[in-house]
Amino acid sequence: MARLLTLFGLSALSTACATARLAGPPPEIPPGSSQRTVVIEPFFESAQWQTQTKTEYAQVMNPYSAGGFGYGYGGMGPNNTVAIQRQVSEKTVFARVGAMAEEHRQLLAALAKARPSWRVTSTSAAQALAGPVTVIRIIIHDSELVESNRSMKNLAFAFGLLIWPLELINIAPVEETQRVWGTLDRYETEGGDLKGRLVRYPTQPDFAVNTNGLTPLEHRFGLDVAYTEGLLANEAPREGVLLDGFVQKLTAAVVAIVEEQPGAAPPPAPAVTP
Repeated sequence: MARLLTLFGLSALSTACATARLAGPPPEIPPGSSQRTVVIEPFFESAQWQTQTKTEYAQVMNPYSAGGFGYGYGGMGPNNTVAIQRQVSEKTVFARVGAMAEEHRQLLAALAKARPSWRVTSTSAAQALAGPVTVIRIIIHDSELVESNRSMKNLAFAFGLLIWPLELINIAPVEETQRVWGTLDRYETEGGDLKGRLVRYPTQPDFAVNTNGLTPLEHRFGLDVAYTEGLLANEAPREGVLLDGFVQKLTAAVVAIVEEQPGAAPPPAPAVTP
Protein backbone atom coordinates (compact mmCIF):
# COMPACT_ATOMS: atom_id res chain seq x y z
CA MET A 1 0.00 0.00 0.00
CA ALA A 2 2.82 2.38 0.90
CA ARG A 3 4.50 1.65 -2.42
CA LEU A 4 1.23 2.31 -4.23
CA LEU A 5 0.88 5.67 -2.49
CA THR A 6 4.47 6.49 -3.41
CA LEU A 7 3.86 5.69 -7.09
CA PHE A 8 0.65 7.71 -7.04
CA GLY A 9 2.46 10.68 -5.49
CA LEU A 10 5.21 10.60 -8.10
CA SER A 11 2.70 10.30 -10.94
CA ALA A 12 0.55 13.13 -9.59
CA LEU A 13 3.58 15.35 -9.07
CA SER A 14 4.85 14.73 -12.60
CA THR A 15 1.46 15.57 -14.12
CA ALA A 16 0.87 18.56 -11.87
CA CYS A 17 4.22 20.10 -12.91
CA ALA A 18 3.83 19.51 -16.67
CA THR A 19 4.36 22.80 -18.51
CA ALA A 20 1.87 24.23 -21.01
CA ARG A 21 1.21 22.65 -24.38
CA LEU A 22 -1.31 23.41 -27.11
CA ALA A 23 -4.53 21.40 -27.15
CA GLY A 24 -6.18 20.20 -30.32
CA PRO A 25 -4.92 20.09 -33.91
CA PRO A 26 -3.70 23.19 -35.77
CA PRO A 27 -6.19 24.85 -38.14
CA GLU A 28 -6.43 23.39 -41.62
CA ILE A 29 -5.31 25.63 -44.47
CA PRO A 30 -6.64 24.57 -47.90
CA PRO A 31 -4.08 24.12 -50.67
CA GLY A 32 -3.42 27.03 -52.99
CA SER A 33 -1.04 27.88 -55.82
CA SER A 34 -1.72 31.52 -56.68
CA GLN A 35 1.29 33.81 -57.01
CA ARG A 36 1.16 36.99 -54.94
CA THR A 37 3.40 39.48 -53.22
CA VAL A 38 2.26 39.89 -49.61
CA VAL A 39 3.75 42.44 -47.22
CA ILE A 40 3.10 41.97 -43.50
CA GLU A 41 3.38 45.14 -41.46
CA PRO A 42 4.83 44.99 -37.93
CA PHE A 43 1.94 44.39 -35.56
CA PHE A 44 0.01 47.23 -33.94
CA GLU A 45 -1.92 47.01 -30.68
CA SER A 46 -4.74 48.85 -28.95
CA ALA A 47 -4.91 46.67 -25.84
CA GLN A 48 -5.93 47.96 -22.44
CA TRP A 49 -3.83 47.66 -19.30
CA GLN A 50 -5.22 44.80 -17.23
CA THR A 51 -4.73 43.64 -13.67
CA GLN A 52 -3.52 40.05 -13.74
CA THR A 53 -3.01 37.53 -10.96
CA LYS A 54 0.41 35.87 -11.10
CA THR A 55 0.82 32.59 -9.24
CA GLU A 56 4.16 31.37 -7.96
CA TYR A 57 4.78 28.16 -6.03
CA ALA A 58 7.18 27.66 -3.15
CA GLN A 59 8.26 24.68 -1.05
CA VAL A 60 7.79 24.96 2.70
CA MET A 61 8.84 22.53 5.42
CA ASN A 62 6.14 20.63 7.26
CA PRO A 63 7.15 20.90 10.96
CA TYR A 64 4.86 17.99 11.89
CA SER A 65 6.39 15.50 9.48
CA ALA A 66 8.71 12.81 10.75
CA GLY A 67 10.64 12.83 7.47
CA GLY A 68 11.47 9.82 5.39
CA PHE A 69 9.87 10.69 2.07
CA GLY A 70 8.98 14.01 0.52
CA TYR A 71 7.57 14.94 -2.83
CA GLY A 72 6.75 18.55 -2.13
CA TYR A 73 3.16 17.83 -3.18
CA GLY A 74 -0.10 17.59 -1.32
CA GLY A 75 1.44 17.16 2.11
CA MET A 76 2.83 13.72 1.23
CA GLY A 77 6.09 14.27 3.05
CA PRO A 78 8.13 16.90 4.88
CA ASN A 79 7.73 19.45 2.07
CA ASN A 80 4.47 21.09 1.07
CA THR A 81 3.84 23.26 -1.98
CA VAL A 82 2.11 26.57 -1.34
CA ALA A 83 0.76 29.00 -3.93
CA ILE A 84 1.74 32.66 -3.69
CA GLN A 85 -0.36 35.07 -5.73
CA ARG A 86 0.38 38.69 -6.59
CA GLN A 87 -1.40 41.33 -8.65
CA VAL A 88 0.39 42.94 -11.60
CA SER A 89 -0.75 45.49 -14.19
CA GLU A 90 0.16 44.64 -17.77
CA LYS A 91 -1.18 44.31 -21.29
CA THR A 92 -2.31 41.01 -22.70
CA VAL A 93 0.63 38.74 -23.46
CA PHE A 94 -0.16 38.90 -27.19
CA ALA A 95 0.16 42.72 -27.32
CA ARG A 96 3.49 43.27 -25.61
CA VAL A 97 6.32 44.75 -27.67
CA GLY A 98 8.59 41.71 -27.63
CA ALA A 99 5.70 39.31 -28.19
CA MET A 100 4.45 41.21 -31.23
CA ALA A 101 7.92 41.16 -32.80
CA GLU A 102 8.05 37.39 -32.27
CA GLU A 103 4.52 36.92 -33.66
CA HIS A 104 5.49 38.94 -36.74
CA ARG A 105 8.61 36.83 -37.29
CA GLN A 106 6.72 33.57 -36.87
CA LEU A 107 3.87 34.68 -39.13
CA LEU A 108 6.24 35.49 -42.00
CA ALA A 109 7.77 32.02 -41.73
CA ALA A 110 4.39 30.28 -41.38
CA LEU A 111 2.91 32.04 -44.42
CA ALA A 112 5.96 31.21 -46.55
CA LYS A 113 5.50 27.56 -45.59
CA ALA A 114 1.71 27.53 -46.09
CA ARG A 115 1.91 29.34 -49.44
CA PRO A 116 5.29 28.65 -51.13
CA SER A 117 4.05 30.38 -54.29
CA TRP A 118 3.70 33.70 -52.46
CA ARG A 119 6.47 36.21 -52.00
CA VAL A 120 6.05 37.01 -48.30
CA THR A 121 8.06 39.81 -46.77
CA SER A 122 8.04 42.52 -44.16
CA THR A 123 8.01 46.22 -45.02
CA SER A 124 11.82 46.37 -44.89
CA ALA A 125 11.94 44.81 -48.38
CA ALA A 126 9.07 46.91 -49.77
CA GLN A 127 11.35 49.34 -51.59
CA ALA A 128 12.48 46.58 -53.95
CA LEU A 129 8.97 45.44 -54.87
CA ALA A 130 7.19 46.02 -58.17
CA GLY A 131 3.77 45.12 -59.48
CA PRO A 132 0.65 44.39 -57.42
CA VAL A 133 1.24 44.17 -53.68
CA THR A 134 -1.09 43.07 -50.89
CA VAL A 135 -0.40 44.76 -47.56
CA ILE A 136 -1.68 43.10 -44.38
CA ARG A 137 -2.16 45.10 -41.19
CA ILE A 138 -2.80 43.30 -37.89
CA ILE A 139 -4.03 45.16 -34.82
CA ILE A 140 -4.25 43.23 -31.57
CA HIS A 141 -6.89 44.43 -29.15
CA ASP A 142 -7.43 42.46 -25.95
CA SER A 143 -7.70 38.84 -24.89
CA GLU A 144 -9.89 37.05 -22.39
CA LEU A 145 -9.99 33.70 -20.67
CA VAL A 146 -13.15 32.07 -22.03
CA GLU A 147 -12.77 28.56 -20.60
CA SER A 148 -10.88 27.26 -17.55
CA ASN A 149 -11.14 24.53 -14.93
CA ARG A 150 -8.25 25.93 -12.88
CA SER A 151 -10.44 27.15 -9.98
CA MET A 152 -11.98 23.71 -9.54
CA LYS A 153 -8.56 22.08 -9.53
CA ASN A 154 -7.16 24.65 -7.10
CA LEU A 155 -10.04 23.85 -4.75
CA ALA A 156 -9.46 20.11 -5.08
CA PHE A 157 -5.75 20.64 -4.43
CA ALA A 158 -6.44 22.61 -1.26
CA PHE A 159 -8.85 20.02 0.15
CA GLY A 160 -6.54 17.25 -1.04
CA LEU A 161 -4.03 18.31 1.57
CA LEU A 162 -6.50 16.82 4.07
CA ILE A 163 -8.36 14.32 1.90
CA TRP A 164 -5.69 12.89 -0.38
CA PRO A 165 -8.01 11.04 -2.82
CA LEU A 166 -9.12 14.46 -4.09
CA GLU A 167 -5.64 14.80 -5.58
CA LEU A 168 -6.75 12.26 -8.21
CA ILE A 169 -8.51 15.19 -9.89
CA ASN A 170 -5.15 16.84 -10.46
CA ILE A 171 -3.76 13.92 -12.47
CA ALA A 172 -5.63 15.46 -15.42
CA PRO A 173 -4.10 18.83 -16.41
CA VAL A 174 -5.70 22.24 -16.26
CA GLU A 175 -7.51 23.08 -19.51
CA GLU A 176 -7.86 26.71 -20.57
CA THR A 177 -8.77 28.71 -23.68
CA GLN A 178 -7.68 32.28 -24.36
CA ARG A 179 -9.53 34.29 -26.99
CA VAL A 180 -7.53 36.99 -28.76
CA TRP A 181 -9.49 39.90 -30.25
CA GLY A 182 -8.15 41.99 -33.08
CA THR A 183 -8.54 43.46 -36.56
CA LEU A 184 -7.17 42.21 -39.85
CA ASP A 185 -6.93 44.70 -42.76
CA ARG A 186 -5.98 44.04 -46.37
CA TYR A 187 -4.84 46.83 -48.70
CA GLU A 188 -4.12 46.50 -52.42
CA THR A 189 -1.51 48.76 -53.98
CA GLU A 190 1.46 48.78 -56.38
CA GLY A 191 5.11 48.36 -55.49
CA GLY A 192 6.01 51.80 -56.86
CA ASP A 193 3.28 53.47 -54.80
CA LEU A 194 4.19 51.53 -51.69
CA LYS A 195 7.74 52.93 -51.62
CA GLY A 196 6.41 56.44 -51.01
CA ARG A 197 4.07 55.25 -48.28
CA LEU A 198 6.67 53.81 -45.92
CA VAL A 199 6.79 55.53 -42.52
CA ARG A 200 9.22 54.95 -39.70
CA TYR A 201 7.88 55.05 -36.12
CA PRO A 202 10.33 55.13 -33.18
CA THR A 203 8.36 52.37 -31.45
CA GLN A 204 8.18 50.04 -34.49
CA PRO A 205 10.96 47.58 -35.42
CA ASP A 206 10.24 48.07 -39.13
CA PHE A 207 8.46 50.45 -41.51
CA ALA A 208 4.73 50.99 -41.26
CA VAL A 209 2.57 51.90 -44.27
CA ASN A 210 0.69 55.17 -44.69
CA THR A 211 -2.68 53.83 -45.88
CA ASN A 212 -4.35 57.20 -46.52
CA GLY A 213 -6.43 56.94 -49.70
CA LEU A 214 -6.41 53.12 -49.70
CA THR A 215 -9.65 51.26 -49.08
CA PRO A 216 -9.24 48.34 -46.68
CA LEU A 217 -10.92 44.98 -46.66
CA GLU A 218 -11.41 44.68 -42.92
CA HIS A 219 -12.34 41.76 -40.68
CA ARG A 220 -12.52 41.68 -36.91
CA PHE A 221 -11.37 38.40 -35.41
CA GLY A 222 -11.57 36.44 -32.20
CA LEU A 223 -9.04 33.60 -32.28
CA ASP A 224 -9.15 30.87 -29.64
CA VAL A 225 -5.92 29.38 -28.28
CA ALA A 226 -6.53 26.26 -26.17
CA TYR A 227 -3.83 24.70 -24.01
CA THR A 228 -3.29 22.29 -21.13
CA GLU A 229 -0.98 22.77 -18.16
CA GLY A 230 -0.19 21.07 -14.88
CA LEU A 231 -1.71 22.73 -11.82
CA LEU A 232 1.72 23.36 -10.27
CA ALA A 233 3.54 24.03 -13.53
CA ASN A 234 6.08 26.77 -14.04
CA GLU A 235 4.14 29.55 -15.81
CA ALA A 236 7.14 30.89 -17.75
CA PRO A 237 6.87 28.52 -20.77
CA ARG A 238 3.16 29.33 -21.19
CA GLU A 239 3.82 32.61 -23.02
CA GLY A 240 5.72 30.90 -25.85
CA VAL A 241 3.00 28.26 -26.20
CA LEU A 242 0.28 30.93 -26.39
CA LEU A 243 2.19 32.85 -29.07
CA ASP A 244 2.71 29.66 -31.11
CA GLY A 245 -1.00 28.83 -30.95
CA PHE A 246 -2.01 32.37 -31.85
CA VAL A 247 0.29 32.44 -34.88
CA GLN A 248 -1.17 29.12 -36.09
CA LYS A 249 -4.69 30.56 -36.02
CA LEU A 250 -3.56 33.91 -37.42
CA THR A 251 -1.82 32.25 -40.37
CA ALA A 252 -5.07 30.62 -41.45
CA ALA A 253 -6.93 33.94 -41.04
CA VAL A 254 -4.36 35.86 -43.13
CA VAL A 255 -4.46 33.26 -45.93
CA ALA A 256 -8.27 33.53 -45.97
CA ILE A 257 -8.36 37.34 -46.22
CA VAL A 258 -5.58 37.53 -48.82
CA GLU A 259 -7.40 35.02 -51.06
CA GLU A 260 -10.87 36.49 -50.48
CA GLN A 261 -12.35 37.78 -53.71
CA PRO A 262 -13.76 41.34 -53.75
CA GLY A 263 -17.52 41.25 -53.30
CA ALA A 264 -17.51 37.62 -52.17
CA ALA A 265 -19.01 36.50 -48.90
CA PRO A 266 -16.34 36.58 -46.17
CA PRO A 267 -15.01 33.24 -44.87
CA PRO A 268 -16.54 31.83 -41.69
CA ALA A 269 -15.33 33.69 -38.58
CA PRO A 270 -12.79 31.62 -36.61
CA ALA A 271 -14.51 32.59 -33.36
CA VAL A 272 -17.37 34.70 -32.07
CA THR A 273 -16.73 38.35 -32.88
CA PRO A 274 -17.62 41.20 -30.53
